[in-house]
Amino acid sequence: MNPGPRQILAAVVVSAMTLTTTVPAGAQTGTIGISKSDAAWIVVGIAAIGAGIGIGIYFAVHHNHSLTGCSVAGANGLELENQADQQAYALVGAVSGIKPGERVRVSGKRVKKSSGPLPQFLVEHQSRDFRACRARPATP
Repeated sequence: MNPGPRQILAAVVVSAMTLTTTVPAGAQTGTIGISKSDAAWIVVGIAAIGAGIGIGIYFAVHHNHSLTGCSVAGANGLELENQADQQAYALVGAVSGIKPGERVRVSGKRVKKSSGPLPQFLVEHQSRDFRACRARPATP
């Protein structure tokens, strides 16, 4: 089968295109083709990832230093029945504005070593929540 003039012309055009569109091989100078702006964005991305990891660790380790619950008069003074962990705490510190039977939110810190049977919570700030407290059953 003999090629026609159209096939010969098509072969010449394809050959000419392949010869003119190729890039001549050159020696590499050790760079990988990253511009300064690309490098800057890479540094910004690494910094953002590092900041995100740091913020995540902070919130994972940071403990909430507040309790919300009902205040009751206990054997050793004012106590707070925390609703989150169902634990009672002996309140010490700035408790002069708290009356038994009030629902309050106190901020402060847990005392590491407590002398009584209940863990102590050192109150630094208080705020009332004015919802009704449920009466706890009398303990024998």
